[in-house]
Order: sequence, then structure tokens, then C-alpha cells
Amino acid sequence: MSYELLDAILTWLPKVFFGVIFITTVFLYYFSALKEKLLVIISIGFYVFYAAILTISQYYIWSQNKLTQVLLNLSVDFSAIPISGIFKFFCKFVDCQKHGYFLFYTYGRFWMNIFISIAVAFGFYLFLKFLKKYKERFFEEGEIELGFLAALISGWPNFVVFLPIVFVSVVLISIFRRIFWKEFYTTLGWPFILSTLLVLIFGNKLIDIFSLGVLRI
Repeated sequence: MSYELLDAILTWLPKVFFGVIFITTVFLYYFSALKEKLLVIISIGFYVFYAAILTISQYYIWSQNKLTQVLLNLSVDFSAIPISGIFKFFCKFVDCQKHGYFLFYTYGRFWMNIFISIAVAFGFYLFLKFLKKYKERFFEEGEIELGFLAALISGWPNFVVFLPIVFVSVVLISIFRRIFWKEFYTTLGWPFILSTLLVLIFGNKLIDIFSLGVLRI
């Protein structure tokens, strides 16, 4: 397989996957048959699978060149560089000294973004549970998990633009429902869906427009 084809597959794979997850979410939510917990588990599973595929692909690419083969067995003095607790825990099960540079590179390049995406989405989920205790009218059954799923689909750093879009969407959809349907309360379900759609389409552009590229990992 050529490097160009491999790069194209790895670039489009998450876009296609989360596009399918989004379409499935909208369809099931519209017909009140949303299996939000299952979709959350599938999404987290894909994140881990995708990071593993990227790691294996990086190993394959470096192994094909004599210059980069050296990097595969290059050790790293971890006492001289800052590493996270997650990476330290990982090193209890893998020989991080023997393949130190490769493991540290792939962790920072692929796995860290996934850990942050999942952690931020879970933090958002906890915030929604807290919010529901005081503003239950904002939620219908399953919409807390829907918010969790929407945050997972958005990922990091797109979550940074997803959040304000949610608030704007709530206002706009509330105005629309009040004018056309005379309904005065709007739950967060459709704002989550609209915000996720906008992030899927324009997320990277918005990150660049607002100079948030520094948040990319």
C-alpha cells in the first residue's frame, strides 16, 4: 500500500465514521429511538481503535526506511522530560525504555488527543448532569447522554467552538419555536445536533478563524 493511499484512508476514516454516527443519531433521535449509551461506547471504542491504527501505521512507515528504523529502538530519558500520569501508567506494562522515543512520539501525536477528547466529553456530561438538577426543563430523557455523544463527535479541539455554538443554537431555536409553534421552552437535544453538524462541517475552519490552532495536538 502506498503512503499516499494510507494517508488518505487515515485522514478520511474518522470523518466518515463520525459522519455515519451523526446521521444515525439524528435518525434515531427524531423517531425517539436513540440508543445514546450504545453510540457513546461505539464512539469511544473507535477513538481507541483509530489511535491504535495510527500507531501501527507509524511503526510500519518508520520500519521501511533505514534512517527512521533507528527511531524505533531509540531510548528516552524520561526523567528529563515532562510526561503525564497516563503515560507513566502505560510504561508499567510496556518497555518504554527500549522503544521510548517511538512510544513517546505516538502517545503525544495520537493518543493524547484522544484522551483529552474523551475527558472533555465526560466533563461536559458531568456538567449536564449537574445542570439537570437545577434546570430540568432543559432536558428530555436521554439528552444528557446525547450531549456526551455530541461532545465525543466534536472531539478536541473542536469542542472549544462546539460549546459556544450550543448556546447560540439554543437562543436561535428558542426564537424559532416561539414564533412559529408558540412553544416557550426548548430542550437541548436539537441544539446539540445542530451544533454538532456545524462543527463537523466548519469546525477546523472556525479553529483557524479564531486563532485556536495552538490547541491542536
